[in-house]
Amino acid sequence: MDNSLLLVDDDVGILKALKRLLTRSGYSVKTAQSGEEALNLLLTYDCKVVLTDFRMPYMDGGLLLSKIKRLYPEVVGLVISGYSDFESVKSLLNAGSAYRFLQKPWEDNELLEEIANAFTHHNKQIFQRQSQKMLLASSDALLEISPSNQIVHANIAATKLLGSTLVEGRLLDEFLVETDRLTLQEQALAIGQSVSIRLLNHTELEVSCRLAGPSGVVLCLNPVTDGELLNTAFELPSLLNYQQLISVITQYLNSRRAMVLVVIKIKSFELWSRMIGYSEAQRTIEHIALQLLNSTGTAGELALLANEQFVLCLPDITSEMDALQKAASIIDPVTGKANLTSSKLDYAVSYCLIPDDGDEPRAVLNNLLLGNLMMAEDSVRMFMRYDQQAIERKKHQISLNQALFHAVQQRQLFLHFQPKFDFAKYNLSGCEALIRWQHPEFGMVSPALFIPLAEQHGQMVDIGYWVLKTAFITAARWRSEGIQFGKMAINISGRQLTEPDFIHWIKHHIQLTGVSPTDLEFELTETFLLNNLEDCAITLKAIAELGISIAIDDFGTGYSSLSYLSKLPINVLKIDRSLVLDIESNLNTESLVANVVRLAHDLNMKVVVEGIETLDQLNIVKSLGCDVVQGYCISKPQSEEEYLALLASFESLSATMA
Repeated sequence: MDNSLLLVDDDVGILKALKRLLTRSGYSVKTAQSGEEALNLLLTYDCKVVLTDFRMPYMDGGLLLSKIKRLYPEVVGLVISGYSDFESVKSLLNAGSAYRFLQKPWEDNELLEEIANAFTHHNKQIFQRQSQKMLLASSDALLEISPSNQIVHANIAATKLLGSTLVEGRLLDEFLVETDRLTLQEQALAIGQSVSIRLLNHTELEVSCRLAGPSGVVLCLNPVTDGELLNTAFELPSLLNYQQLISVITQYLNSRRAMVLVVIKIKSFELWSRMIGYSEAQRTIEHIALQLLNSTGTAGELALLANEQFVLCLPDITSEMDALQKAASIIDPVTGKANLTSSKLDYAVSYCLIPDDGDEPRAVLNNLLLGNLMMAEDSVRMFMRYDQQAIERKKHQISLNQALFHAVQQRQLFLHFQPKFDFAKYNLSGCEALIRWQHPEFGMVSPALFIPLAEQHGQMVDIGYWVLKTAFITAARWRSEGIQFGKMAINISGRQLTEPDFIHWIKHHIQLTGVSPTDLEFELTETFLLNNLEDCAITLKAIAELGISIAIDDFGTGYSSLSYLSKLPINVLKIDRSLVLDIESNLNTESLVANVVRLAHDLNMKVVVEGIETLDQLNIVKSLGCDVVQGYCISKPQSEEEYLALLASFESLSATMA
């Protein structure tokens, strides 16, 4: 367990006594003799609790804890001082900057108990923040449940599934059949584990744990049977439910009859149903069901399950070609027609062959339903066959997303640095700071995998601030050690740029870390700037006024235009690797890059080309007037130690040639 703690007191004797007591009790302790020293330590020391004296010169404990609360909201502050200071500390306690007031002289056992309580409070805060982000970002049905089985928070998908918007504060038991009410309490689910329960409307749920903490768990509710929404909407005797469908599949397998299962789902049904109204949406579902039943006839069975998924079960089909032809003959007449509202609907259609794609009814059906839901999220417009590997990738993504919530706190993230080579100086002119993730179970996780997950699930801001803070500290340390490294480029997400306190955060951390703004370069994607030009202009102006260089990243990946650049304080244009992939063999690409370079230089911008991997590419972009190159031809991203060694070798070479 991470039990890092910071002690702050201008009395060295008290610091030593407290450190000795707390170290013996198993805490990892750092000490500071002033508020300023404490703030500097917090830049590199990820502590959970700060125990500070109140009366200190220059910066008292009250001001220190107020600053810590603003900069590091999850850090728990404790004040230890004489009783005469209690009135002064009251405002801190009321404002939430201080968690407890502890009196000098202290009694060891009482002090240790209060510190243990502070760590528990910290863990609860972290859990609540992660839980809130998870519930807001996810489209799954999620509930935060207290240890007493009370619903603390629920997202919209969960309230819809439970059939009530007034669920918070109620016991989850109220929604479950009586025989299942003890199931969750008895199971004590850990992250990744699941259990089956039933709602009062007989919807069967697979309940899995997404997040666990001292104040409860976040549960994901995944329906595996049809529920009240569809049962009460209409009655069609020919439609199967989940259990009946499982029975039919089992019977076919027992009689050694091959079959194809086809799942059909209306894309974006929830949004569409809100637009046209619940009643009209249910009439449309009924209309589609009747059309499918008529089209299927005696050729097979039709089921309607949760998530508005229709399932066709067509027996005695052994080849994929026959399966596609038969499914198309049933589905195409239905999906090609307008619905009751005369609007065109898009459908996600996926299928599997049994026993080729599996012979365990529940496992195959549940995975097929999950694959269909995944397919409904993208723009695919064809019949897609069940793909177990895609299912496993999706499950892996879910596991990664859960792990990513803990990556910063558990210090699994670190930076690598990719050098940039300046043609004019014939030397390295800087580097790009690139985030890396080493997970104890998953190993090195590719940024191409976890960064989109972070953006999708609301974690990118926290991770982005971690990158900025770490890069600031690193650049400041290099400069203090006399290392001439040029500029350190840092990627800024569009989400970060729109944070209301972004500029304040940057200013404060420049002051705290001592980093020189002229050593920094912020890289922003062209697509985000074009879509948010007016809002970005103000923020970019504030960044430029601090002395930080601004670069446009990924230029050329979308609709690229240099006309808007003259309106913004841009210093560097970074040509994307996709634009130079075929530059060795395509004269049109060469001409395009030459024009971009000329126009950028006319606007007094430097041009960086990334993704340069061969000497031929290097020589071509040099001849076209590009200023700086970045890519594997120069060096792959390296650890800090490797990068500094490479930087030193280039410095030596440059000195020799001078």
